[in-house]
Amino acid sequence: MLMAEACPDDLLALSVALTGYDRASLWATGCVPLYLAQLADVAGPDLLARLETAGREHAAAVGADPDAADRQLRQRVLVDPDLGPLARSLIQLWYLGQWTPMPPEWVQRNGSKLRDTARILSSRAYREGLVWDTIGAHPMGAKAPGFGSWALPPAGETP
Repeated sequence: MLMAEACPDDLLALSVALTGYDRASLWATGCVPLYLAQLADVAGPDLLARLETAGREHAAAVGADPDAADRQLRQRVLVDPDLGPLARSLIQLWYLGQWTPMPPEWVQRNGSKLRDTARILSSRAYREGLVWDTIGAHPMGAKAPGFGSWALPPAGETP
């Protein structure tokens, strides 16, 4: 369950900029509450507030040039020694359904968190990973497109 103080709109705006997928696509995964709860649990209240602020500022700055706003947010957040590792793990979570733990130097500064362990968050997280859509394929063992489909190149590819 998403922590009460977390703002899903701001964190979703951050996720949109980090993944390149729109809000509707992220909501369609069915994983928004699970992913944002994971982020909140590892980030803690102070870093979560900073991530929310980055998402809110991004949403306000999108205007006429969303690509420039996305680049600016990524440049600002990904280089930050505390926000960058969280953002990179969030990106991997969206694409792979898997949380990647914080690096040792991050843990030294911010403390260890119980839920900061390498794992796939749920079977749904695996099935709904953005990687499958990105590469034009289906997750092995789930969402089967039909017998022998893995023997064929992804849609749009030529043998």
